[in-house]
Amino acid sequence: MTPVRLAILGVSGIASGYVKVARALPGVTLEAVWGRDAARTRAFAARHAIPRAETELSAILASPTIDGVLILTEPARHIELATLALEHDKPMLIEKPLGMELTACRAFVARAQASDLPIGVVSPYRFNPLLAGIKADLDRIDPEAPKIAQLTLFWPRDEAYYRHGDGWRSRDGAVLVNQGIHWIDTLNWFFGHPERVEACSWPSRPFLSGADAGAVLLAYPRHATVLIAAGTFAPEREDQLVIHHPGGRIDYAALRGPPAPRHFRERLGRWLLGGPVWGRALPDMMALQLADFVSALRERRPPAVTLADGLSALEVALAASLPSRLPESATAPA
Repeated sequence: MTPVRLAILGVSGIASGYVKVARALPGVTLEAVWGRDAARTRAFAARHAIPRAETELSAILASPTIDGVLILTEPARHIELATLALEHDKPMLIEKPLGMELTACRAFVARAQASDLPIGVVSPYRFNPLLAGIKADLDRIDPEAPKIAQLTLFWPRDEAYYRHGDGWRSRDGAVLVNQGIHWIDTLNWFFGHPERVEACSWPSRPFLSGADAGAVLLAYPRHATVLIAAGTFAPEREDQLVIHHPGGRIDYAALRGPPAPRHFRERLGRWLLGGPVWGRALPDMMALQLADFVSALRERRPPAVTLADGLSALEVALAASLPSRLPESATAPA
């Protein structure tokens, strides 16, 4: 097996998860980590036994011993780092979202597509076997048959979460750009790219400037429509996706089964009542996507989730996150 030597760009909390996953892949080594803060970068390297800690990006990108990079910084810096990696012919996997400025993202994608570098964007839901099965079922349905999908996404996120780091989440971490963009990519995978986006999105709390709540309608080609309700202000619940079509309905939650119980008493209660004790287990989709990127790097092919996929998801997520506006004819209530 061809050895693959990777470097991590960024020492955020998510980077530690990638270290664990990368170390489990055959033939993969982590050669270096880059960060802007020297002390923090050295501490990250020491904690994870990574040989090199760099604050000069060129030291990594110009290194012939680095086969590819994982871009794991805050989203506003993704395109800047990806552009530099592209100039040094480094394959890369970019954390979601692709970026925050559409013009810059589109320019980067156009430039990168002229190369043969394996470049992907993180969207692990494509590696979910249940969603892959739904995709296969949809492909067997008459493409002109009407389909209406309902997607509900709620995850509680408090002020501390949004204030963490430099506070980018409170500004740019809109619910469908940050938490929900994996589902946006999944819907695009199922139905194509929307022809129309209609949204009513807003920040639900005073410490936010980005939209953490929204109701969105996506009109896809061939009579497919998706209704989304999403927010980070409400109690957590399992993600719900139901697709209605002339032959019946596809229910993701029903396919997945009940969520795994978090406490022993809940497991015991399920067992006594004859119910499933653990719920249906899903594979580590992040590990599957990283394994696909490594295989793409070895085979010099596009990853399963391409730059074009990442750009399409970002375009939809940003359009769905615009603040709602009153029609010009509307008047304020008395």
